[in-house]
Amino acid sequence: MTTGRQIAAGAGPVGYALARATRAHRAVLHRRMAQLGLHLGQELLIVDIHHNPGTTQAELVQRLGFEQPTIAKALTRMERTGFIQRTADPGDRRVTRLQLTERGEAVVAAVTAAWAEADAQATAGLTDEEAEQLIRLLATISHSLEQPH
Repeated sequence: MTTGRQIAAGAGPVGYALARATRAHRAVLHRRMAQLGLHLGQELLIVDIHHNPGTTQAELVQRLGFEQPTIAKALTRMERTGFIQRTADPGDRRVTRLQLTERGEAVVAAVTAAWAEADAQATAGLTDEEAEQLIRLLATISHSLEQPH
């Protein structure tokens, strides 16, 4: 019996390999973020807000390229779990500013360390030159896929 995965690997071996590697990398990060009390993707918000304190939700949407409802849901969840706080802008009460709480600040270094460790694990079987080549190849693939056809 032929499986869907076998058919996908045969019909689109590059895409299948990319998806498989992405799934494995995501699983590693998912476990690490869960240990920190974060859902996968929230770490991007944590680090962004750390580097841009007082940012707005709209600015996050623009910088990260996520959909507004996705950001809104993540921020609500992160506020409930004590990673961020929202405050009204003193100059314009209609604007809400985002700050990390002490808990949020406390995980920033662990998040960046988790990213580095996941990269090290992913490239453990590669030389430095091969890792650099992989980065270039993946950038080329991304660029190609982002072009309209």
